[in-house]
Amino acid sequence: MDIKISRNKSSRQSPIWRWLGITLSVFVALSFLLSQEHNQLDANTITFAPIQKSSIQYSVSGYGKLRSKLSREITTTFSAQVSTVEYLAGTKVEPDTVIMRLINPELTQRLQRERLTLARQRASVDALKLSQQSELLTLQGQIALLHSECESAKLREQAERLLVKQGIVSELDHKRSVLTLEQLKTRVLLSEQQLTQMQALHTRSIEIEQELLKEYELSHDIAKQAVEQLNVKAGIAGMLQAVNVSQGQAITPGQTLAVVGSERLLVADLLVPEREASEVVIGQPAMINTFVGKVAATVSRVVPVVQDGRIAIELALTGALPSNARPALNIEGKIFTARIQDALSIPQLPWLSPQSNSDLFVLDKQENVLIKKSFKFGKLAGNAIEILEGGSAGEQVVMSDMSAHQHLKKITITSLNR
Repeated sequence: MDIKISRNKSSRQSPIWRWLGITLSVFVALSFLLSQEHNQLDANTITFAPIQKSSIQYSVSGYGKLRSKLSREITTTFSAQVSTVEYLAGTKVEPDTVIMRLINPELTQRLQRERLTLARQRASVDALKLSQQSELLTLQGQIALLHSECESAKLREQAERLLVKQGIVSELDHKRSVLTLEQLKTRVLLSEQQLTQMQALHTRSIEIEQELLKEYELSHDIAKQAVEQLNVKAGIAGMLQAVNVSQGQAITPGQTLAVVGSERLLVADLLVPEREASEVVIGQPAMINTFVGKVAATVSRVVPVVQDGRIAIELALTGALPSNARPALNIEGKIFTARIQDALSIPQLPWLSPQSNSDLFVLDKQENVLIKKSFKFGKLAGNAIEILEGGSAGEQVVMSDMSAHQHLKKITITSLNR
């Protein structure tokens, strides 16, 4: 009886074991199929890019503004009040364009006083010249009279000399005539010396008065210039960049009234990241973009001061300016720092960082598989990133997002067109 019962139990349990075996077999088969499907990709769903071997141009990018190469900050040296503002910022101006007009009654009164003082000094100089001419004429007349008397005495002496020999004129009278002639000659000589000294004195007097006149003229010119500065002019041709005062405002000495800058003679101020500025040196070529056109440029100055993590680079514009170029225009720019010949590169991907190591899948056309390879990357060059190690020219690198397959080292691909 015991043996029979045992056989019945065994017959009842055998179907359960069969179902367990079938279930396990199905599970293993499904796992294998799923594993095979996970290790395969359709080539049409993948983007490839070849590794290029070419010349790479490195550059440093930044943003900034255009600035007038020539600018003039207009200030005042006196107190005044703004009467009228003729033009506002953004207006094209010429050197003699009156930007605003000021009022200062004291300057006007001072100019009037200087004008009167100058006129009096000029009249004084003219009067002195007339007085000196009169003195010279008087002395010259006296000298002429002495010359005449001297000639008369000379003729008398010569005549008496002959008459003395004939006994007609006494020797005493002849000696008197000789003495008179000598006296007249001495007077003539002294008068001529006096004339020379008077002329020198007159010349010096006029020079002194002329120097004084120049001082009055200088004071008058300064007063005149001050009054003329009440009409504030641009001074240079260009654009009125700023007007810092308004009508009716009182201004103080040294206060900035306006700023005028050249309109077409411009430079570019480019702000680049501090970590990249070390690659920038004076003389490197550059290019700026005004969003209407591009302009060739050259690095002319590197400002050694960091502002918000950036350094200002001044660029001298060497190309023709686009139509929208003007002071304070926002721009973008690139400075070309270095060029490497025969470098390997691929297009930049969001998950690839410069100066880093990363794994990418590379196509093996012979085996129809993607093989994971390690790459060492260098710096960015525009839209490309340099490959330092890991690849060779012509290899097809997967550019699609393969983050879901990074645990795999090899992936079989299908639908590949050889």
